[in-house]
Order: sequence, then C-alpha cells, then structure tokens
Amino acid sequence: MNNQIQESKRLAYLLRHSYLPNHNGWVSISVLIQEYNFVIQDLEHILFEDTKGRFEFSNDGLSVRALYGHTINVDLELIPSSPPTILYHGTAVKYIERIIKEGLKPRKRNYVHLSETTDMAQQVGARHGVPIVLSVDAKSMVEDGYKFYKAQRGVWLVDCVPSKYIKVDSYE
Repeated sequence: MNNQIQESKRLAYLLRHSYLPNHNGWVSISVLIQEYNFVIQDLEHILFEDTKGRFEFSNDGLSVRALYGHTINVDLELIPSSPPTILYHGTAVKYIERIIKEGLKPRKRNYVHLSETTDMAQQVGARHGVPIVLSVDAKSMVEDGYKFYKAQRGVWLVDCVPSKYIKVDSYE
C-alpha cells in the first residue's frame, strides 16, 4: 500500500509538473512504462482506485493525464459549468489573514481548487497545517461573470476568488 501511495505521488508529479505532458496534458503510457518503470497494472490501479478523481485515461487507452493541479501550461479543454451555489476551500489558519486581504489565488497552480463538501475542503486544509474551511459564494461569482470548471469528483476550478466572495465561518 505504501508503495502504491508513492507511485501515485510520482505519477501526479510527472503529469502535473514535468516536461512530459503534451499541450493537452497527455502522457503516453508507453513512456511511463519504458522510461519511468511504471507497470500497467499499477497505473490502472492508481487511476481506478483514486477517490479524488485526479487522473484519466485517454479514450484510446494509450495515454493518461492529470485533471487538475498543474503548474505547467496545459489546455485541458475544460468547458465552463454551473457550480453549486456554495463551494468550499480548505486551507490552513496561518494563511487566513492573507486570504482575507488578497482573496484566493492559484499561486503556482493554474487554478484555484474548490470542493463541493466541507469534508473534502477540511482534508485539503489539514495538509497545510491547522485546517480551516472557507465558504465561497459561487452563485454570486457566476452572476458577476466568473467561469467555473468541474474537474472531477467534487473538485471545481476557477481562475481566482476575490475576498468579497469568501466567508470565514470561524477561526481564532
């Protein structure tokens, strides 16, 4: 299991941050097998067992890509979608003052990632320190012209979230 987690992280890095993906984010499975020593059964297991929906196989089954989290320029050909009224962003308490002042920015990523549930956001926030969940008024953002993209399994992407759309329920 531990090896599976390491392989999943290594795959995520290669698909999100390396020079390997083409302009649409695809990487040939044969390259991953021949040059990076992945085993096809491990790739299938990583993709099919991934509860976060981070990856997908191409229709022909010859390539794989990450669906979000990129720091490299890729065009995932995302289509704007209507998000739920409220979305959530998990972060750490140590970042809250900056977020209140500046809003949410993608930083090194291509998009700000938002979650459909507070549980998902809480898990994300816990990776960065003492977690806090922020509510984002997606309905008002859409009314004001912001475009949202559904990445996969409850993850939504947006270019940025100005602070006026963010609600901090509580923190100390």
